[in-house]
Amino acid sequence: MLYWFKLIHRTLGNRLYIGIFWSFLTMLSGVALLMLSGWFITATALIGMSIAAVIVVTFDMYMPGSGIRFFALSRTVGRYVERMYNHDSILRLVAAFRVTLFRQLSMLPAKQLRASSDSEWLSRLTADIDALDGILLRYIIPPIAALLLIITLCIFMAFYWLNFALFAGLVMLLCLGLTVRLKIKHSKAAGVACSSLLNQTRAAIIEHIQGAYELQTSQLMQQHELATHQALDGFYQAQHEVNNKLGNFQLVLDIILSLCTVGVISIVLYMVTINEMHGGIAVMLVMMSLAMTEVLQSFPALFSTWGKTHYAANRLLTLNTASPLPQPDDHFKLSLIDITIHDHPQITLSQSQPIRLKFAANQVINIQGKSGAGKSTIANLLIGSEPSNKQTKIIVNKQHDLSTIAASTWHNTVGYLQQSNAILSGSLGYNLVIGLTDVSEDAVWDTLKMVELDKWANSLPEGLNTWLGESNGKVSGGQARRICLARLILRQQPLVLLDEPFNGIDHQMAARIWNNLKPWLKNKTVVLLTHHKPEYLNALPNLIEVNVNPK
Repeated sequence: MLYWFKLIHRTLGNRLYIGIFWSFLTMLSGVALLMLSGWFITATALIGMSIAAVIVVTFDMYMPGSGIRFFALSRTVGRYVERMYNHDSILRLVAAFRVTLFRQLSMLPAKQLRASSDSEWLSRLTADIDALDGILLRYIIPPIAALLLIITLCIFMAFYWLNFALFAGLVMLLCLGLTVRLKIKHSKAAGVACSSLLNQTRAAIIEHIQGAYELQTSQLMQQHELATHQALDGFYQAQHEVNNKLGNFQLVLDIILSLCTVGVISIVLYMVTINEMHGGIAVMLVMMSLAMTEVLQSFPALFSTWGKTHYAANRLLTLNTASPLPQPDDHFKLSLIDITIHDHPQITLSQSQPIRLKFAANQVINIQGKSGAGKSTIANLLIGSEPSNKQTKIIVNKQHDLSTIAASTWHNTVGYLQQSNAILSGSLGYNLVIGLTDVSEDAVWDTLKMVELDKWANSLPEGLNTWLGESNGKVSGGQARRICLARLILRQQPLVLLDEPFNGIDHQMAARIWNNLKPWLKNKTVVLLTHHKPEYLNALPNLIEVNVNPK
């Protein structure tokens, strides 16, 4: 949490102190209003009783009335400005949080990014950041403003009764400090558990929605819904425990504050009876006690979310502790890749000796093996998402270890067609040119022709502007595969990794598309990952074959 406190102070600067001032002014105006209005009502009642007893008295109602109106107005204005000002600070903070975290996210190694699911990242970058709002509005401004209020009231009381001011100040400070400390300790574990279950529930719901089509077709919807309902029940139970703890803590605090108020009433009554205190001052002290009780009663609810915020802060802190990655190199050019693979736990080789490969331009390497042999691991090594070790190394251009090359530089160099087809929520054109700024429409249609999708695209109601969506509902598996291949072709990277590039496509079409790709593959380093040698590679000269087999 300390990191986020420092970040808030560094981001807001003087705005933090101004926000505390407006919160303090609102609290002070509320306490002063209750004190003065209580005194005024009591004085008015006494005046009425005096008049009824035919006692002549004089009473200036305009001065206290003016004070009441002043504090009522200052409380209203202070509350409005405080809400507006501090919520504007929150928006600035959220922007700073997002910029900081997305900057760190862009620096994370690909392996760490791929280690978490999409729902996990969604939770971190939305719900967790939103949870950090409470640091300013719950854990910084209210306690500091309340502390300043206690000090101010003690100074005010010292003018009338120094010993009582010191004693009351000590009691109020103890109530404030112990409430904050004990509430954090009391609710932290339950809040963390509740947030963890909420995160799991959110992931289960997202997974349920994403797999709704497959679950429905396989008639497993109700079984999967049962697991989701169980996750929800666990979250509701944890939230119920948090609420119960808050209610019990609030009850204890209310009893303590009520006893303190009774004590104040008893003390001031005694002082009035022995003529050591004026009745009006006694009424104001009682009203002050009631006002401070109202202020202190709000702190259990404020700090009841500490566990949730602590959970979110720790999850996000891992993004800020990532080691810095190498800087991008805009002039980087790929000429040669040397690969040494030996004794890797996820790759099994047909040879007992380590395998050493050199990938150069205008070469095609076919890595063959059964499922689970490690073909995808080799691809992950080449794209940098799988870290190398002392025995498995990738040297680029004879001098650079792959781990020393900036991720953005390498991603501009390597293109990877994975086994799964990623159709994004957007139009056909959007799916093809996402991330590209200088692609002409002619180039798009030429690429579609290479993968034999041009006629199909022309037949769509809106051509390239036809909406596809992320569920693949409007395209077949073979069409989705060719869309992903076309997206890769438009990027023109010198190193191309194709993992089962024609999965879901018949042999004749695969051979035609491969023949269409030959001009595009010229001067590129191409790595094909297949279960066996494809027929369309039989006539290819200088083909490098690598066999990996599971143990």
